[in-house]
Amino acid sequence: MIAPVNLLLVAALAGVLALCVLGSLARSGMAGIKEAICANLLTLLAFGAFAFQATGAPLFLSVILANTAVALALCAYYAGLCRLVGRPVPRHFMALASGATLLVLAAYTYIEPRIGARMVAMSALMTGFMLAIAVTVGHGMPMNRSRYSYHFVRVVAFVSAVVCAARAVVYLLGIAAPQALLLPTAWNIAFMTLGVLTMPCLTLGTIMIIHDRMLADREQEANTDFLTGLMSRKAWWLQAERYCAQALRTRRPLAMLLLDIDHFKRINDTHGHAAGDAVLRHFGLLATATLRTGDHVGRVGGEEFAVLFPDLRSDAVMEVAGRLLDSVRRTPCSHGGSTISYTFSAGVANWIPGESLQAFFERADRKLYTAKARGRNGIVGPGGDADRQLLPTAA
Repeated sequence: MIAPVNLLLVAALAGVLALCVLGSLARSGMAGIKEAICANLLTLLAFGAFAFQATGAPLFLSVILANTAVALALCAYYAGLCRLVGRPVPRHFMALASGATLLVLAAYTYIEPRIGARMVAMSALMTGFMLAIAVTVGHGMPMNRSRYSYHFVRVVAFVSAVVCAARAVVYLLGIAAPQALLLPTAWNIAFMTLGVLTMPCLTLGTIMIIHDRMLADREQEANTDFLTGLMSRKAWWLQAERYCAQALRTRRPLAMLLLDIDHFKRINDTHGHAAGDAVLRHFGLLATATLRTGDHVGRVGGEEFAVLFPDLRSDAVMEVAGRLLDSVRRTPCSHGGSTISYTFSAGVANWIPGESLQAFFERADRKLYTAKARGRNGIVGPGGDADRQLLPTAA
């Protein structure tokens, strides 16, 4: 049977490895990393202080300091987890629970020395923190990403809560005689084997959550146009291909609006490139406010934008595009104390079942160039034998 001191050594080595990984992630700036590092350092301090029980060290070192480090480690880890998943940190509640537990611990160390009572008090505190961790990480689960790492932390926290609660019940009801932590009794070995691995396992789960968040951030950066906040060309194209495949399966209509801001080079030359960027951002805001939530809009070129309309045909899209064009005309862009008026030209096309996205895009692009050839500031869509053009209403 492995000795408790050896268990502490194994857990300490696991904690050092966890610290090395956390240290490599510290520069990412992800919320919760500093708290996780602090929690592991405090846990290592606690293990070292507990180990002094075998040397007959003063109780202040081997009991009070050791358990204070455990309480602070729990507070640090839970605070970091709350920040990581975007939940408020209950600092006052954590301080109250930890402070009350440590006062009880001190009383049963110096006033009425009772090992069992100390074990029950600390086990109750750890049970409460583990349950709080399980609940908090459950509330912070993402909607559209893998939840494996979150479930891992929940399971570790719940198992630890069960172990701590069982430890409290065993010593509270006198099922086993309380012994000093490092005595190699069956109960001590059983509880320590599960207990000392809690923080390394929680840290492993936290590292997985941090990694998942970092991947999500990188994907968001890659899929979002940094200037307008709309979808990037690559992300729009990939999603559009999925829309086409879905329309082929369901036989539902699908239409595309392809538009280009008129005389954008003139805007840059007259007002400067910063003003041109402001116009692009301004259009992105108007498009987001005017289009439906399910309409798939992205920036596919310098001043070119594409919108895919699931379940709509060109007639309905022409009306939506007309509202957007009127909104652009009536809401000029303000930049640097000046007002920049602009318009756009657009083409609308219906998807033909079985048609590739490239061919679909090119047909909408030809409509767009027809709108430009007819004087810009208008929208051209399919209309039987001849293209139909929609001009903006008078302001």
